[in-house]
Amino acid sequence: MADRQPHPACFGPYLRYAIDSDFENFVTDLENFGKTFRILDEEQFRLLLLIEVKPSESVQAFEQAMGAHVAFGTEFGPDVGNTQYATLRCRSAAVQAASFPIWNYYVSRVELSLPVKPSSPTVLTKKAILEDRYDQGKDPPGSLLIGVLDDGCPFAAAQFLNTLAGVSSTRVRSIWDQNQGRHPITINGNVFGMPLNDFGYGLEYRRDFSPLLAPGKIGLDDWIGLHSTPAHGIDEDSCYADAGFDRLAFQQSHGAHVMDVLAGKLPPSSRLGPFPPGDRRDPPSWKPVTDTASDAELVFVQFSDENLRDASGVWLPAYAVAAIQYVLSFAKPNVTQNVIINLSYGPTTGPHDGLWLLETALTALVNEYDGTAGKPKLEIVLAAGNSYLTEGHVVFRRHPHQHGHVEWIWRLPPDNTVLCFAEVWMKTIHAGGVTVTLTSPSGATYTSTTSTPPQSPAGVGSPTAWGIDDTMWRVEVKPTVAAAGLVAEHGDWKIKVAGVPHHAAVHAYVARTDPNMNIITGAKRSSFVDPQWERTRSASASCTRVNGEFDNAGSLIHRLGTLNGTATAADYSMHVAGGYIIQDGHKSTYSSAGPARSGPLAHRVGPDYLMPCDESYALQGILAGGTRSGSVFRLIGTSAAAPQLARWVVDASLPTPFNVPSPGDTIEIEKRGGGDLAPP
Repeated sequence: MADRQPHPACFGPYLRYAIDSDFENFVTDLENFGKTFRILDEEQFRLLLLIEVKPSESVQAFEQAMGAHVAFGTEFGPDVGNTQYATLRCRSAAVQAASFPIWNYYVSRVELSLPVKPSSPTVLTKKAILEDRYDQGKDPPGSLLIGVLDDGCPFAAAQFLNTLAGVSSTRVRSIWDQNQGRHPITINGNVFGMPLNDFGYGLEYRRDFSPLLAPGKIGLDDWIGLHSTPAHGIDEDSCYADAGFDRLAFQQSHGAHVMDVLAGKLPPSSRLGPFPPGDRRDPPSWKPVTDTASDAELVFVQFSDENLRDASGVWLPAYAVAAIQYVLSFAKPNVTQNVIINLSYGPTTGPHDGLWLLETALTALVNEYDGTAGKPKLEIVLAAGNSYLTEGHVVFRRHPHQHGHVEWIWRLPPDNTVLCFAEVWMKTIHAGGVTVTLTSPSGATYTSTTSTPPQSPAGVGSPTAWGIDDTMWRVEVKPTVAAAGLVAEHGDWKIKVAGVPHHAAVHAYVARTDPNMNIITGAKRSSFVDPQWERTRSASASCTRVNGEFDNAGSLIHRLGTLNGTATAADYSMHVAGGYIIQDGHKSTYSSAGPARSGPLAHRVGPDYLMPCDESYALQGILAGGTRSGSVFRLIGTSAAAPQLARWVVDASLPTPFNVPSPGDTIEIEKRGGGDLAPP
């Protein structure tokens, strides 16, 4: 470690860790390559990065500077509108010492999107232009387009079909499967699935093609037809299995539920008892509707299996930006007026002040696509998050007469199969003399002032100035699962932050590790513990319950400020939905709350609104469709709230909220924003 040159200031903390550890913990899919791949890694290994160039420079100039070095193997994605952002795939040589002058000159921030993957050895030195896909089908585009970035798209399910004279056509205009290594399927000389010329990875599956533009191509409608029965039914099992859509092998999928809530024929309100003035104890109506969303066209982006296995969400930046670009490529200028995109994923980490690189990129996109000059109006809807009670957020503010240090426990379970991260954030103006120390259960210490060898079971990164006025320390512990070689200890690790000046604030966040839906990784969630509060106040606090939650006043562990790390920017085109319990109107126990950390941007106080997420404390979740026609299941979490709010945005008719917090009740506003909305 001592002989390495200092990283460029623009390098993000996870990119720094990946470089210092020789990408040891980020390569998750090389088992089939074996030793041969290690010999060829400079030809096949690619990093995926999201980049923000300096205001005084241009993406094009940075591209030319990087492209002049063949060894870097740079592959730039399409232009991210008229913004300072770019996506880039490159060899590891592009982030080594020879490239540092270029990064320092052109770039203000760059973040690694995890997990990294092997890719084709082909090197593209010419930037791809975002393809115009809006006129490449049989039907012209409409004025509204819905985008869903998720997992599992049941394009052949009845709620997403239009049927005329026994012939079914899906409302899903296209699917981009971001899994790398997929291959098109050839049947009777025709091809199902196409590589993307502009993004360079995954396959796309269009609904249909103009015969003159794409001879020999099979679309989703054709594929449905190949799996239709003489009685005009559809063999959905074979339809998905023959296409290799493994994420649809399950009867339930996260994406299927979100799609049905957002754009299904049977809205959430039809699956719940009547809302006031009716008596909601009565049975649901099960009545289909004909609102705008129920007839709209959809574009679905399927996140890759490798990304879904990484529950931390820190892989999102480049993949999500590319996904939104893909959806926008179906919006025809001067015809498509509105594009509504739902993203029900996000990290628990990040600065939480609207300045995470993905947040600023999304803000730039909604400002670029603002409905003027023939461009559509882009609106993005996000879930508030489910980390309100996961004990993953620490806040310490040093007041007069307090010591200048704080410490707490980071509890890591045994047999955890994944690398665990935590982040400590402070304002740069206060971070000069601060030291962060991590101590294992057996007493081994790791500090931010000394370098840690890559083979160590844990470590603390050096302070990294990030964004405009923040400094972050990355803390990591390797898997605690019993295995050959060195294994990290499980149990109570101690994090200590020393040298905190008066009036300074320390925030810390645990990266989520518990698996996403239908994912089996063996990973377990870690959490923070305030041992002093547990000893002195937890017993009495466990006897005090207000609005469905136990009191934790005085603890370092804060439930407020737990918003999804992508959902803290305050922009009128970025909508954030939390959840409430229908039985009494209280916030769902897990639904994350504001506020965002203070910073140079507008301060997001909390979610915009709360949507129904639970029928009662005992009956959690909201019913919506599974991956097969007629199937339903309950999805628990604010992932079900975001598409409900998105449906109201699509219909452009937000109802009057109820249970509205009083203007002076800051905490309730941080929890429930503008109040509760009825289901769409």
